[in-house]
Amino acid sequence: MKKAIFILTALCTVAGCDRATPQAAIKADINEVCISGVVYLVYSGYSQGGITPKVNADFYPYTCPQQAIPN
Repeated sequence: MKKAIFILTALCTVAGCDRATPQAAIKADINEVCISGVVYLVYSGYSQGGITPKVNADFYPYTCPQQAIPN
């Protein structure tokens, strides 16, 4: 009886793993854009829209590399 309960429990836990979670099904399209010397992250995915500056661990924005800054 204990074997049957153990096998049934194991099968129930494995059977729930075949569906993708909703978070995994949505693809995030995040692009980096250089505007006025600052790198911004632009989200153009599911709901179309969103922009935020890319910041480092000290909460200062990343600056664009020299070759990306137009004259």
